[in-house]
Amino acid sequence: MLEDDHASPVLEWHVRGEAQGFTVDTVRRPADLDWTTAVIEAIGRPGAPQVGAVSISSMHWSDGALLDMAAIAEAARVCGAAFIIDATQTTGVIALNIAAIDPDALIFPTYKWLLGPYGRAFMYVAKRRQNGMPLEQTQHSRMNVRAENEVYFGDLAFAPTARRFDMGERDHFISMAMATASIDYINRIGPVAVSAHLRPLIERLADGLVKLPVRIAPPRCRAPHILGIEFLAGRPPDLMQRLARQNVFGAWRLGRLRLSPHIYNDTADIDRAITALRSTLG
Repeated sequence: MLEDDHASPVLEWHVRGEAQGFTVDTVRRPADLDWTTAVIEAIGRPGAPQVGAVSISSMHWSDGALLDMAAIAEAARVCGAAFIIDATQTTGVIALNIAAIDPDALIFPTYKWLLGPYGRAFMYVAKRRQNGMPLEQTQHSRMNVRAENEVYFGDLAFAPTARRFDMGERDHFISMAMATASIDYINRIGPVAVSAHLRPLIERLADGLVKLPVRIAPPRCRAPHILGIEFLAGRPPDLMQRLARQNVFGAWRLGRLRLSPHIYNDTADIDRAITALRSTLG
């Protein structure tokens, strides 16, 4: 897993590693932010223990560095490791070819780049993994446990598909309708078009910071929609408040300012952000 990756693809493995006797191997943040090379090298490191699973995000949430899922999937296949992708930061912006990458599982919520609600997420599970044990034990994960039946626990066998992994309250009507509307909306636009709109904005932002004392991901590793800005002299005092007064809003994440435009942003917004950062840094 990645150093300082988000909680979801990390914490469960720490608990299970301790209980089940396997080692959690953390890939340290590379100085050049080339996470793809670092992960592939970690998977194939000579003399290292057999890799059982690679559990990573498709993009690092704090530094804005993108990972090549196809290349990492191939490295995982070579050593026979399972491949689990947390696509929270890229779904809706970067299209992944599931048939080609063939992950064991891919998970994403709707509340970020899909413009959907909190509390709703989706998971793809490869057929070869659909006989696993779900985290939640619910009636709709079983073959025939239904309130309308004469006998409630009619058939306790798990559903033979990924339906067994559904969350409790999966049919929460309001959030499902919201998620459906947001996904349909982004699908109509298309991730290719979303990325094509955002990449020039991120590049404009990066170009505007060239002469400032900051460090950002190099172009070859840079995501088209998120830029993590590290301040070489440390975080400026009252940074977020000073930016907000100039109508620029970002998030402070692991020692970096993360700016993440979406389809509703334009070059005027980016130029305002550049001006605000320049004035903040003197």
